[in-house]
Amino acid sequence: MSRWVRGALLVLAALGASQAGAQQPAAYRCGSAGQVTYSQVPCTGGRPVGMTPRRVTDKAKEPPQDRAVAAKRASLTPEERQECRVLDQRKREEELFLRELGAAATLQDEMPLVQMKKRFRELKC
Repeated sequence: MSRWVRGALLVLAALGASQAGAQQPAAYRCGSAGQVTYSQVPCTGGRPVGMTPRRVTDKAKEPPQDRAVAAKRASLTPEERQECRVLDQRKREEELFLRELGAAATLQDEMPLVQMKKRFRELKC
């Protein structure tokens, strides 16, 4: 097996170990002036191979508020921003209520939602 193939296999093994959550790097790149070797123990001037920081995300956590909405609301007064937050919540509740009513919903049932949406647009929430 050639030196190049051995080196490539060692690098792949190191990358696999680092992806599996290894705390220490599995390989170090050692050498200089065209003579590169790989070692499992740290060497003088050696660099860890395959070390990438682990990304930890909490998929159960809700994403942050949409940036476009936050940017639009930044120009509003604090009272208007508060009204927008209240309208957001009430709109969700009204939409859920209408969904539960289904086809039995009347125009009178839908009017509060229509009024909220109109106010939402007027405020430019």
